[in-house]
Amino acid sequence: MISARRAAREVALAVLFAADAARLDTADEALAAFHDKLRDDDEVILALLADDDETESKGGTIKTARRLLADGGQPWAFVERLVRGVFAHYGAIDDLIQRCSQNWKLARMNRVDRNILRMAAFELAFESDVPGRATLNEAIELAKRFGTEDSGKFVNGILDRIAQDLERV
Repeated sequence: MISARRAAREVALAVLFAADAARLDTADEALAAFHDKLRDDDEVILALLADDDETESKGGTIKTARRLLADGGQPWAFVERLVRGVFAHYGAIDDLIQRCSQNWKLARMNRVDRNILRMAAFELAFESDVPGRATLNEAIELAKRFGTEDSGKFVNGILDRIAQDLERV
């Protein structure tokens, strides 16, 4: 079964991706729209959170998602913390990513990789209670699952430089 933290990161990535695509200006807009749609749509929940390699039932995935989306629940609070943190520190995060990515402009990165990098860079730079190694591992797994064939290596390379720059390894 997918862990609550992993599910929260997957949902936070989806929120950030959608906000990036729709060019939303606030975390509140992005979170509200996504939370309301996700809460009521089992098909979206399964597409986002069900792992093809897992033997977990659809019912188990839906149950995990319902726990994640419960108002006031710790997993949704983590989603909000990630999304609000990225929105609050966009400039600093994008500068950090740009400084640590050689020959890659943020605008040229694919949207999935860019938002994984933003979320992980936020955790590395502003969330000292989250172990750096856990952040890197989770981001690489997200990149492998939702990105291109090369996304895992790409995200790993940039995040490793960021972690070294911030002395989080």
